Amino acid sequence: MNRGIRNLLLAATTAAVTVAGAVVVAAHAGGDGTRKITGTVDAAPGLGWSVDAAAMYGRSFAEFRDPRNGSEYDWGDPGFVHANDVLVSVVGVSHGGMSLKSPAMVGIDAASGEVRWQSPADDLGGCTSVPVDGQLVCFTSPAATEPALVGFDLGTGEITRTPTDWMVFALAAVDDRLYVAEGNIEDDDVRLHAGTLADPDGQWSQPFAMGSVWEDDLTNALDVSHGQGVLTLGPDVAGFDLDSGRPTWTARLDGCSRATPSDGGVVVRFRTDCVGHRITGSDAVDRSGRTLASVDSEVAQPLSLDRPADDGIPLLLGDGAYDRRTGALLWTSPDLISAREADEYNANTTQGTAVAVAGDVAVLRDHGTKTTTGLDLRTGSRLWRHDDESLGTVDALDGNIVLTLGAEGIRAVDTRSGESPWETPFLAIDDDPDALSSNGMLASPQPGRYVYASARTMIGLRPLPR
Repeated sequence: MNRGIRNLLLAATTAAVTVAGAVVVAAHAGGDGTRKITGTVDAAPGLGWSVDAAAMYGRSFAEFRDPRNGSEYDWGDPGFVHANDVLVSVVGVSHGGMSLKSPAMVGIDAASGEVRWQSPADDLGGCTSVPVDGQLVCFTSPAATEPALVGFDLGTGEITRTPTDWMVFALAAVDDRLYVAEGNIEDDDVRLHAGTLADPDGQWSQPFAMGSVWEDDLTNALDVSHGQGVLTLGPDVAGFDLDSGRPTWTARLDGCSRATPSDGGVVVRFRTDCVGHRITGSDAVDRSGRTLASVDSEVAQPLSLDRPADDGIPLLLGDGAYDRRTGALLWTSPDLISAREADEYNANTTQGTAVAVAGDVAVLRDHGTKTTTGLDLRTGSRLWRHDDESLGTVDALDGNIVLTLGAEGIRAVDTRSGESPWETPFLAIDDDPDALSSNGMLASPQPGRYVYASARTMIGLRPLPR
């Protein structure tokens, strides 16, 4: 079964959007071209630049897509990869179906919004989330007539192809090293390789007797960004040494359980029954496969942002915080649990409240009481609590400021006080309500500078000149 079947089902629900819109900002601009956004406070960033996908590409209904998902099928997810001073995104024509027509990879200057380059990007199965030796590396779909690993030069967009007969299903990169997962997953015939684009197995190759089905979501099958390698296929999870490829541990995901890598080389396994998706407990496994901590709790902490300051920041399991190195319970807090009504989709009557680990603070959202809370992760003490009808999703971290994304715009929240120093409504930037719809990607490439990409529009926000 072709892996694209899964993508087809997801993409079939993607709706087409229109491409009209007008920027509505204050008439005056700063010396560097930054324009104050009408109605925002002085502390708010101004609009540095804006790129309309259709106007830039010269095609109606052109939209931005996350290059990490490739271009073979249309997942409908806007996004970009931030690499050095360039934002790399896929742009193509969406027609509300299962494919993205005429896809191209584009490099956009993160400071000015200038389109530096544009290169063909047909039949890509996925790309790395960070560059390797100055290139964004992708792989062609298994159905490609000439399978290859494909590199896009960040400065010029020049394409480098490394032909291969591998059936690649996942790529990852860290510290300028490329990791490739390939093989026939339906026969438990999988291999991992480490190397470079020019020599992808030049450092090591390692077989893994693991498998799945092509219909599974393989987007997060390979992770190398948390201090160890983690391969997840179907019910099996394996850890491996990043330098040698040596397998270090294996674990089983029973039922509908899932595993999430976290900093410090720790993997959290959420034990979940398929009936009602009832969570029965959580386990923290270290880089040797040792179970550091285990809780029999139906509470999982649904982090949209996991950016601990260091390995001394504890791991959240159930209603407690556990040392990432020893597994010792450090503190518990009732704020980490909220009551909920069970329904046909979820049998649990309680749920976790943590939505972000930001430095040494946990940001909590209680949907029942409609409150947002900040906990000191080193002590468990409550720093603040505020009534908050709609926090949005926590998408980015800038020092002590988290950036939240909601239906109406972007909001900054100070993690030490819970106060919001500024908000930027989407309609204050563009009066077309569809131009900056909130199902996009928000990032903070540099302190005080933010990039947001919706399907139709990408914008750069930066401090106003003083």
